[in-house]
Amino acid sequence: MKNISRLLILTTALFLSACGSSGGDGTTTDNSSGTPTDTTIDFSLFPPDFFTSYDVSADLSGTFSGGVNPDVAVTGTVTEKIQAQSTFSGQAAIPFLTTTTFTSSIVFGTALITNYYSIDADDRRFLGSDDDVISTAVTTTVVPKTARIGDSGDVGVYVDTDSFESTITWRLEDGFDGNAKLIILNKTNKASGTPDNTTTTTYLIQPDGTRLSVELVTFNETVKITNTLSGDYM
Repeated sequence: MKNISRLLILTTALFLSACGSSGGDGTTTDNSSGTPTDTTIDFSLFPPDFFTSYDVSADLSGTFSGGVNPDVAVTGTVTEKIQAQSTFSGQAAIPFLTTTTFTSSIVFGTALITNYYSIDADDRRFLGSDDDVISTAVTTTVVPKTARIGDSGDVGVYVDTDSFESTITWRLEDGFDGNAKLIILNKTNKASGTPDNTTTTTYLIQPDGTRLSVELVTFNETVKITNTLSGDYM
């Protein structure tokens, strides 16, 4: 559930104050038109092979905007791959390694993040993540196997080793033409309680849970920069 938002935002902030913009526009997937999807369809919230053999990738493009410069175009790739069962925070867990690379005229980098889920298919929970810091659960809620357009729910509350607190929720919206949008919202506060990041991850999904595309939109309250990256899964 966690993504590259903190690394992207903070790294970019170091450069925006000193570098000029190259201009240019990133692309985002527009799934806001078409034939409305039947709201009685049950959509799986996870891809069919997610907990067995998941291994996908996508080319990404988008923009950094805000700070002292106009929009800066950025491109990259993301790969998401299941790992061998392990333990996390004292629990048996299924880990997923996400590797994201990104580049632009002013910044480039690579982010490695491992997200952990519980192993019980009837009690599936997001346990936390490990990147430059470890985020563990304060509370978790079962993520349902299926949902319908209009449904929503909680994922959990997580605190990392820097005392940042993240609250994660999900909702399902119309993706049109037989698809839905699985939207995961992550609101992170600093240890002081003031807002830090708000990250919205949107997956365009088919009824069986297959993810067609992804869009990541992050706003950082501290540096006032919005990062948008999107792409189709290959």
